[in-house]
Amino acid sequence: MKIKKAIALILSFVFILCLFGACTSNSPADSAASPGQNDTPSSNDGDSGDGDTPPAGKDPITFTMFVAGPGEAPPETNKIVKKIQELTGVTIEFEFLVGDMEQKVGTMIFGGEYPDFIGAGNARGQFLNAGSFAALDEYLPNYPNLWSHFSPYEKRLRNVSEDGKIYILDIWGRQYRLEDGEDDLYEADYNGPAFWIQKDVLAWDNYSYPKTLEELFDLLERYYAAFPTIDGQPTLPFEILSDGWRSFCLKNAPQHLVGGRNEGDVVMKDYNTFEVEIYQNKDYAKDYYKTLNEAYKKGLINPETFTRLFDQYLNVLSTGRVLCMFDQQWNFQDGENVLVGENKLERTYVPLGISYSGEPVAYNRVRSNGIVGGNGMGISVSCKDIPRAMEFMEQLLSEEIQTLMYWGIEGEDYYVTEDGRYRRTPEQKANFDNPDWRLANAGMVIGDQFPKLEGRFPNGNAVNAGNQPEERLENQFDYDKEFYSHYGFFSKSDFLPTMANPNYPEIWSIFSTMPDDDPTKIVFTQLTELQDRYLPGVIMSDDFEAAWTEYAARYEEIDYQTLETTIQQAVAERYDP
Repeated sequence: MKIKKAIALILSFVFILCLFGACTSNSPADSAASPGQNDTPSSNDGDSGDGDTPPAGKDPITFTMFVAGPGEAPPETNKIVKKIQELTGVTIEFEFLVGDMEQKVGTMIFGGEYPDFIGAGNARGQFLNAGSFAALDEYLPNYPNLWSHFSPYEKRLRNVSEDGKIYILDIWGRQYRLEDGEDDLYEADYNGPAFWIQKDVLAWDNYSYPKTLEELFDLLERYYAAFPTIDGQPTLPFEILSDGWRSFCLKNAPQHLVGGRNEGDVVMKDYNTFEVEIYQNKDYAKDYYKTLNEAYKKGLINPETFTRLFDQYLNVLSTGRVLCMFDQQWNFQDGENVLVGENKLERTYVPLGISYSGEPVAYNRVRSNGIVGGNGMGISVSCKDIPRAMEFMEQLLSEEIQTLMYWGIEGEDYYVTEDGRYRRTPEQKANFDNPDWRLANAGMVIGDQFPKLEGRFPNGNAVNAGNQPEERLENQFDYDKEFYSHYGFFSKSDFLPTMANPNYPEIWSIFSTMPDDDPTKIVFTQLTELQDRYLPGVIMSDDFEAAWTEYAARYEEIDYQTLETTIQQAVAERYDP
């Protein structure tokens, strides 16, 4: 859509919302009242109020939480953290992952002592199979906010575990819609897999729009020849993160190049029969790595990329000298945030849905179909007070606390217009764009670790300030407005088409909770280790054909066909239209 049409559309829907701001949802999956809007007591022992006030008769309590990913705990002086403590009586002591995840998680499991909450992340399988989580089946129905949030997806929660009990509560994917024809305007900007390229590279090439690998690497080569250094440091045309579980940056591109979504190590060949194939030894994967091998020989890929740890990868991204990489934006966002904070908008990235055919591919821009199951957190078996921990999450799902976490305090961090729309001044938006300010003054660190609302409040406003359409239009950086206008786009999401949800969990999530002693998990582990060990060498090889032949022969020694059969059965069982 052209930018003028986009502006007109925004103004039209704002007018409609002014008239119909009290619309309610009639979607079958999301028709439950938004959490925080019911009058039922939210505690299983009757001690709680309506979810927006501190629990009556409850002493303050401190819960500990381990998050199996990088991050930084907010300071005690953070005003939103203090306000949430006042409303709930709960303090959260965070421990974010430092160092190797496997070692940290293994040590925790071996000791058998856990924090109260576990933000499992990509260690979900280890914690689940070690019995680290408390079953929540008997608790959930007693907390109306939590139950209305999760009950439409109860089957998906139970499918995660072998015994069919609920251990992990998803923290993403539950969209609340008003079904007024405007919901798509409130979708979050795309942050999934793509070939992410610097805006300046496209702008330098007269705002070109590469659609194939050949076009992409030709552009990178030409830009690199024109700008061998950026800010006095060597330019890095294409980075490939290969560190630990994040080696999906090395391995996952071929599935998208042939039109697949983010399944992990398989391509769905038939959405009706759920027939899948392992793709890392197929010709279309070979074509991708051959392209990377050619790029490596031209100096477009630095060999150090294969030995960089995750922190080092973020560091080089934050210098603004990485032109392109295959990655997921949530993975490199901390590095990009540094660029935003330094006002280097031209060095930030947009996603390209590169394909072999040159046809637009959605990659993972998939319409939400609710939670997938297993993508979240849990209460540990060591938790000192499970009912109180549940009550805390119940209160977090109230509209008051969600607004605090993602908008802030009215009058300080945002204002409300006469027609009830939440807005931020340019100064207020600048605060939230600053990662240091956010850590010290905002509540996202809490909100992002627990079940949350996404989409819209019943009053029509976006739950997350960044998804409020007027905010995205009017408070967009001037550089971005100018950049997107050359494409007729409004945001980076517009670079990708949207695909319908195929109604089964992304297949990587099935792998992630598979028991360690499952024979097919052993096959999957063998394939992962083979890819991680061989693919960097294939890319850097002087004789690509010989290197690929050896790699492919090793692949055939593994019984991956059994894994394909198991996956097909698992997808059929989890299919949930």
